[in-house]
This record gives sequence, structure tokens and C-alpha cells, in this order.
Amino acid sequence: MRGTYTTFESREWKQARQSAFIQDVLAAFTRRPVDLMSFEHVHQKLQLSSLHYLDLQTIPLDQIVGSVGRYTDFNRAFFPRQDHLQQRWQRIEELVATGRELPPIELYKVGQVYFVRDGNHRVSVARQHGKSTLKACVWEYETHIPLEPDSDVDDLLCKTAHVAFVECTNIDHLCPGAKIKLTQPGGYEDLLREIQAYQQILSEIDGREIANDEAITLWYEIRYNPIVEIIRLCGVLQYFPGRTETDLYLWLCQNLRELEASYGHDILLDEAAHDLSKRFGRNPLAIRRIEQAFGWSARVAAVGVSDRWMAAHRALKRKSGRTSGG
Repeated sequence: MRGTYTTFESREWKQARQSAFIQDVLAAFTRRPVDLMSFEHVHQKLQLSSLHYLDLQTIPLDQIVGSVGRYTDFNRAFFPRQDHLQQRWQRIEELVATGRELPPIELYKVGQVYFVRDGNHRVSVARQHGKSTLKACVWEYETHIPLEPDSDVDDLLCKTAHVAFVECTNIDHLCPGAKIKLTQPGGYEDLLREIQAYQQILSEIDGREIANDEAITLWYEIRYNPIVEIIRLCGVLQYFPGRTETDLYLWLCQNLRELEASYGHDILLDEAAHDLSKRFGRNPLAIRRIEQAFGWSARVAAVGVSDRWMAAHRALKRKSGRTSGG
């Protein structure tokens, strides 16, 4: 009997390893997350601190998508990727196959997903046996990020930065039509610095202190949105696959600062657009459309707006150049 069961064990392990391989290959075509989330990475980036014990719970296996320290041993579905896992995996599989009850696994909950604190092999064997739930002792970390099972780390970090930006600026209420979204989380800090610089400059021009809400609204209406509207009108975003309007806006502003720092004088917006298009444009048509778009945006900005806007526009360019150069 023991020899017969050993053959059965080997078959289950082999099937689990095959499942891992097939899912990893298919992921290259579907582009869906296939790796387990690293709890350590998420913990650091989200600055998780508030932890409390929930209780013994029944947890859906498809919501367990990460691990504490073992995230390279299994794929997102918890099928084993490493041969060194075989011995322990098969011991647990034998217990499950013979009807033995295993102790509850231990999980950390963050948002709507779970990370295995203890019990990675038990989760893997349960998935191989087609189970949909497991008993688990659960500790929860509080977070305002809507982390979902299909999220990846980069997306998570961008969501984190976006939420912080919206909370800091209240821009979703001040400017209801605003659709500010970046693919690089650090860009939100650049936007905040630009808004703060804009606020200071407007205060100097008006001779009064400009409130935060007013500065944010003016920045959006007379600096950010006109350029983004031109991006939409000319359809230049199609030449930057995977990027957003806000990405392109920041690239233009950064390019402007870099050129001014290099040449030591003010650079026109269309000159910066020309240089940007040469560096990032994918084809000649892209270059022409980007140059045209931002050339128009520079002219639009100079028509039908107040002296206050033009003074702020020029002052912000100079201030940004000095900040970048320092």
C-alpha cells in the first residue's frame, strides 16, 4: 500500500509543477499578474503599522495572493515553482489525501488580499486539490488603499501616491473634471512642488496670500488643463503607449527645466516640445504632431488671458529652472 501511495504522491506533485509552468507561460500572453506579491515590499511601500487580530476565519483561496518571505517559491495561484519544495509539499499532500485535518494557516490581510504568514505549502496543496477556502487565523493591517487580488506592486504604488495627492490637494472636489493620473508614483510629488511654486508666485504678483484651494484651482485651470486639452485635441498620446496625459505634461515641464538649466536662459514651450519629441517620439509623424500641439498650446496661452496669468507663467518657468539647477 505504501508503494502505491508514493506513486500517487508523485503524480500530484508533478501535476502541480506542470500547472505552475503552464500558468507562467500563459502569463506572457495574457499579461496578468503571475508572481506572488512580496509582503515585505508592500509593507515598506505602504508604511503599514496598525495591526490587529481579527479571528479564525474561512478565507477564499483566490484572495490569497502574497507571502511573507516565500513569494518566489510559488506562483500567484500557489502552484510550486521550486523543486526543493517537493518533500514538504508531498508530506502535507499525504495528510490531506488521507483525510487528516491540518492546523489553520496564518494570514495578514491588507485591503482585500491576504499574505501567507505561515502555511504556504498548505495553500498550495489545497489549490491542487481544488479547494476554494481554508481556515485561517487572520491579522489585519489597516490601509486606505483598495488593494485587490489582481493588483500588481507598481499599480499599488501609483494608487498609493494618487490617493495621497488627491487627499493633499482635494482636487477631485475643487476641479470635478480633473483626470490626473501618472504611471510613475514619484511624479505626484513633482506636481505638488509645481503647485506650491505656483501658489507662491501668484501671492507675490497679487500682493496677498493665495489660499491653497485657490492656488490649486488656478494651477489646474490656467496651467495644467490648457496643455492637456491640446494633447487630447491633437491625439499625440497614441505615440506614447502605456503613458497618460499627465505623464506627457510632466515630461514637457521637466524637459523645459532641463533645457533652461543647460542653456542658461528661458526656453519657449514649443522649443521644449521639439526636443521632447525627438527624445521620446516613436516616429516622424509623432514628432510633427507633438511640436504642433505644444506650439499651439504656447500661442493659446498668450491669447485671451490676463497679465496675471502671463506673469505667473514666466515666473514659474524661471523658478522651476533655478530649482532644477540647484
